Amino acid sequence: MERTYILTSETGLHARPATNFVKFIASLPVDVYLIHKDFVADAKSIMAIMSLGLAKGEVFKIRVDEKHQHYLDEIEKYLRIQQFID
Repeated sequence: MERTYILTSETGLHARPATNFVKFIASLPVDVYLIHKDFVADAKSIMAIMSLGLAKGEVFKIRVDEKHQHYLDEIEKYLRIQQFID
């Protein structure tokens, strides 16, 4: 199960915001993947997230296993609170 978003943060998903994102995702008991273009990154890996180089206005997806789709709501709430998405 995945959802598509547009990154609206002025700073993109770099350094401190990426670290906080990874810490949040790591607190979830499921595998989470962030997809940008043709790249799939383990959302619990700061190196993987940083390597995507997500900038403002870019499209990305968040994927979790279908049986854990309720976690997408939690992730989306986090992204909105942190102003990564509108």
